[in-house]
Amino acid sequence: MTNLAQNLRMLGSYGHSISDICRRLGLNRQQFDRYLTGKTQPSLATLRRICDFFGVDEAEILLDPRTFADLVRLRPPRLGLKPSRADTQMAALLDRGQGTDQLLARHAGFYHVYACPDPARRYILRTLSWIGQIDGAWVSKTIERHSPQELALPSTLRYGGVVLEAHDRIIIHERELGRGRSLWTTILIASDHMPRFLPGLVLGISPEGSHEVSATRTVWHHLGRQIDARAALRACGLVSPDAPDLAEYIRSLATGDHGPSVLELKF
Repeated sequence: MTNLAQNLRMLGSYGHSISDICRRLGLNRQQFDRYLTGKTQPSLATLRRICDFFGVDEAEILLDPRTFADLVRLRPPRLGLKPSRADTQMAALLDRGQGTDQLLARHAGFYHVYACPDPARRYILRTLSWIGQIDGAWVSKTIERHSPQELALPSTLRYGGVVLEAHDRIIIHERELGRGRSLWTTILIASDHMPRFLPGLVLGISPEGSHEVSATRTVWHHLGRQIDARAALRACGLVSPDAPDLAEYIRSLATGDHGPSVLELKF
């Protein structure tokens, strides 16, 4: 059976029935069955009509079935609806290149995330983040906890986002969940083996009431894939650079040994 036939059979499983799909496509059921079994190939015009109906590209429907299945899980077909330009652009943003899943799978799990939002005060903020795969897409979840008096923010902030990969860099776009509108992008240098410390930069919009864009160095410490989440959360908050449990690599965030850590652009 050809790649096209197998991929068509999988796309057909998203419809109410093959007969309903043929009716809405305006194709003969017997002829469509021949496409499903690989006995015949549709003409270029018919293939284009089928692809438009399922919301896939002609090049995509000819991919090997495993690759195509991963693509469809990430972007389920919307039968009969042609993707908008915004949908197409978003799909291109989330498109995973060859080797992306393997790299991100190596970095999946929980992390203590360290950053120094205000070097003048010489403290380090420790938060808890998770990278994993949900419904075929790589996503992130972050919980930030601290005393309300420390940063004049709610004691618990939650973020959700998407995780991408490009040129052995991990890119995480996160937005604050709930009433907040903070938006952050983190770029980490990926590890070529099981990760321990991932250095990088986090760029974003500071909390409400501020008109600053901040760029801060960050270090992600991999905790594992199965952890005591409560204990990891209890450890979150403001941490002194002199804390004995901090690795020197993390301590340097507050000491500024690697140069300027914050760039503020005021409008």
